[in-house]
Amino acid sequence: MNPQPAVSREPGQTDPADPEPGERQPELGWPVGAVSERLAIAAPTLRSWDRRHGVGPSLRTRGNHRRYTELDIRRVLLMSRLTAQGVPAQSAADSVLAMDAASIAERLDGDRGLTGLRAAASAGGDAAGGVESAGVAGRGGAPVGAREGPEQEAIDLVEAIVAAARTLDARTMSLLYRQVMRRREVGRAWVEVFAPALRRVGDLWQEGRLGVQSEHLTSELLQSELRAVVRANRLRVAGLPVVLASADDEQHHLPLLALEAELARHGVASLFLGPRVPSDALVSALRESQPRAVFLWASLARPQDEPFWRDLEVIDWPLEVVIGGPGWPDGVAGPGGPASVTRVVDFDAAVTALVPRSAGSLR
Repeated sequence: MNPQPAVSREPGQTDPADPEPGERQPELGWPVGAVSERLAIAAPTLRSWDRRHGVGPSLRTRGNHRRYTELDIRRVLLMSRLTAQGVPAQSAADSVLAMDAASIAERLDGDRGLTGLRAAASAGGDAAGGVESAGVAGRGGAPVGAREGPEQEAIDLVEAIVAAARTLDARTMSLLYRQVMRRREVGRAWVEVFAPALRRVGDLWQEGRLGVQSEHLTSELLQSELRAVVRANRLRVAGLPVVLASADDEQHHLPLLALEAELARHGVASLFLGPRVPSDALVSALRESQPRAVFLWASLARPQDEPFWRDLEVIDWPLEVVIGGPGWPDGVAGPGGPASVTRVVDFDAAVTALVPRSAGSLR
């Protein structure tokens, strides 16, 4: 079915006549049947979203028939994707109606940071780290390619979490977090969904498009869910604990919580010290607990001549110091003595370094 011309009217404005030369042409509109066919969404569902939630056609023809604009269709498509990921219809509607055209287009495009990876995957396969091409929208608006694959599912989950953050929908966000961890191990959940969602919320806050309350809610609820994983595996952990700490002046600690949860799943005990641990307090904790390993997280830049290594000179037992995060410089030298330093580049490498080989069967 072809779109029919429709015009947008300001309040109190009558239907305009044919536009004069140089005036904006009337916008094309789509009837509900055409939108249903184009998006593969049942017409009764479209009418229900319009009637109950206000997500529907915004234009009228001269014959007073309602028609969907392209922006209306994009709103419906985004609402469909959010509800498919478990977001309640009203929360999804509130989110899409609060967005402008640019925000909706960006959300539908997914994480723009994946665009280069998709292109590389299409051109060079393994060069992109195994990321599949996501494909493009077909002529009728229906997605083709790998839009139903794991990558697209992760993007949709990120979008749903951000939508819940936008409306401060704590219940939906908690349900999404649990859904992610039911379908993925903690490590995959962190890398594929949680970390991208946190980055996205942080970026929107820095751009002034989200309040700090949304960022705090997103982080606090995720902390609760990760700690629930630790509690659920408490009876499985055994042995000397691994110490988990952030470097001094380092405020970010959610990566440590994710690591604690994954270690608990592998039966590895941990001593979580959290963010901004002073060097003397960390050394004191190490001497009291005498762990086999300590993990230090740093997202802020650390000096090449790390002062903490001098504090470790009092260590007199074999201690593996595993360092992770973008703050550590390349070629960082270790402290010497019985303490050794291992730098890891990603979450999986950190887990591998901290899980004893005898626990490998749990992986």
